[in-house]
Amino acid sequence: MQWWESLTAFQQVMFVLAISATVVMFIFLILMIFGSDGSDSFDGDVDLDSDVDSINDEPLTNFSGLRILSVRGVLAFLSVGAWTTYGFAGIVHPLLSSLFGVIAGAVASYLMALAFRASMKLESEGNLEYKNAIGKKGNVYIRIPAKRQGTGKVTLTFQERFVEVDAITDEDTDLVTGTIIEVIAMENETTVLVKKEH
Repeated sequence: MQWWESLTAFQQVMFVLAISATVVMFIFLILMIFGSDGSDSFDGDVDLDSDVDSINDEPLTNFSGLRILSVRGVLAFLSVGAWTTYGFAGIVHPLLSSLFGVIAGAVASYLMALAFRASMKLESEGNLEYKNAIGKKGNVYIRIPAKRQGTGKVTLTFQERFVEVDAITDEDTDLVTGTIIEVIAMENETTVLVKKEH
């Protein structure tokens, strides 16, 4: 324990934060690999991203369709940021090492969002029959304006794939990110009509 005692209080905090965030992030990745990350994985489960992602329809958190502020993004930010801060803490002033950590964490969060968007696009390619999505439940990914005033996006699983689909609604109010929906019809070949799941 001489190594631990040789660390400053700031380094100890960063080390504990980095370890904790990294462990939780790996648990998320393992759950995702085994298919437990989607909204259809468990009966009556809760989408772990839904609470945090409910603000992702705002311009600063949803940049070019990227879900920057999500549970995965926050974990990537904390993990990479804390490790970077810890690594520089013994070399430079703590404030400067914190700045390096924030920059590295922000880059990691952005790259994580970019990677997940790319993976969803890959999963959505192929011979999908969108009519098979009718009756399926999913989550609003990008806000859907009320009364067919615009197009949003939903994520759902059908044909054994987790896909992102353009969507419209006849609801009286906008369907915000994280809202559970049901597909009730096709608007065209690649756009579905959804309603809020009550």
